[in-house]
Amino acid sequence: MKKILLSITTIALAAGSFISCKKSDFDSKYYNPDKSTGANISSLFSGLYRNRTVLPRYWNLYTFVVPYLGKNTQTVGYVNGQRMYDQPLNYISDRWDAFYISSGSTANDQYSGPVSQYREIEKAYNTYSTAGDKAGYRPFVEASRIFLYDQAIQMVDFFGDIPFSQAGMINATGDAVKPKFDDASGLYDSVLTELQRINNYFDTANVSSFYTNQFTQADIALHGSFSAWRKYANSLRLRLAMRISYVNEAKAKAIVTEMLGNPAKYPLIDNVTENVQITAAKPNLNAMNDIRDGLGNNPAPGYMLDSLMKPSGDPRLRVYFTKNKRDNDFHGMPVNWDGGRQNDSIGKYYFSYIDSVTFVMNNYFPGIILTASEVSFCKAEAFERWGGGDAKQSYENGIRQSVQYYYNINALNTEFGSPATPATATEIAGLLASPLVSYDGGTKDDRLKKIAIQKWVDFGIIRADQAWAEMRRTKYPSLYFAPEPSASTLKVPAFRLLYPSREKLYNTDNYSAVEKQDQPYTKIFWDVR
Repeated sequence: MKKILLSITTIALAAGSFISCKKSDFDSKYYNPDKSTGANISSLFSGLYRNRTVLPRYWNLYTFVVPYLGKNTQTVGYVNGQRMYDQPLNYISDRWDAFYISSGSTANDQYSGPVSQYREIEKAYNTYSTAGDKAGYRPFVEASRIFLYDQAIQMVDFFGDIPFSQAGMINATGDAVKPKFDDASGLYDSVLTELQRINNYFDTANVSSFYTNQFTQADIALHGSFSAWRKYANSLRLRLAMRISYVNEAKAKAIVTEMLGNPAKYPLIDNVTENVQITAAKPNLNAMNDIRDGLGNNPAPGYMLDSLMKPSGDPRLRVYFTKNKRDNDFHGMPVNWDGGRQNDSIGKYYFSYIDSVTFVMNNYFPGIILTASEVSFCKAEAFERWGGGDAKQSYENGIRQSVQYYYNINALNTEFGSPATPATATEIAGLLASPLVSYDGGTKDDRLKKIAIQKWVDFGIIRADQAWAEMRRTKYPSLYFAPEPSASTLKVPAFRLLYPSREKLYNTDNYSAVEKQDQPYTKIFWDVR
């Protein structure tokens, strides 16, 4: 019998074939009101959120976010050494797999891949034969598409062209299609169009309570609110339009100015209470050592702490980082010291570390998807570049929302340490007036630089994926990276991730079409500055 070897993007399946999100460890850690047990569309939709790249899980944080993205963005301190910019190929392959396949053989380690989970939702939806059921269960499909598109574009921002439109078709049709690599720019265009369509759908959808009650029960993040899903879709669309704004300014400007000029038609996430997140339900994340071991004992980054937050009097400093044990003060790890000096200072307790109450020991830390502060910074950039609104107000709103959100997260931790002293109005006013932060004065480029830097501070280590994308797009902050001391070919951080070896091996014909661009210093299409 001939043995057929399939790529991950072809099968898009693993243990259990789907995540129905029932009677598992996930239920005890994050709010999951759906209590049905079958592979129905409701339980499949709940399982969509059980994603290792959204939840603060050890696997993603320890193997990829902290050691690689944290270094590329300097959102965490690190020791300079040989081959420090090399890509962790095995873990990048894991990150690739996490998008395409659902995995895990036991209740405690089952996670959904957005592609495989969406294909199962799609297949379940196609089993409904009546017009009433088709219309009633359509919100599940449209909402799952928003989440899928969000995750897909993150993959584009990492790799460039990716298999998408044909990925995982064996789930839906039974045909083992080896998927083509979709053009990165084309994917952006299609997702921008799709998000507009989905916003319009949720604006006018009229679904009976029989179905909306199920949707509300299954929707862990947004609780079945059509309005909230519109805000998620439009806020994601705003992010993507700004992401392409230097490579195709005319298209981006047209999309963004239309959206910002008509908030009734295109509502956005405007308040911290509207942040899209998966809320932790019970204090047992550390039972699995996920966020604790995932973030580990990492020093604070030098530039962010010493050159920006500390001299500007940023009140987020005391919820981002701890004071050191040497002189009870805040100090980040400089990147211009050699590894020996850095390690010696670590041994002498000179550096601050990622805060334990807010992050490392916080059993209630949410799975962050999209926030009001990011939306405000996008607005600020758009208004600064194209007019139509108050850029300063949006910029300052973004900072205020960021401060509020991180203090809210800090206050969730009722089991370890003590919550930080709340940020005062005087402190926030002082931050906004600091020359390092103040929006007043300077050139347009100076103001755009400040927007980008404050956006980077807001993303921090937990959302270092977005920080890396924005740094490549805007070129801010402009950070110093120590020269690589070994014979490694990577002397500075890469511009993209390399494709996994399995995709090259088992999807050879389609990979050949993108092989020439599979280099660490090939830029993603929007990286043109």
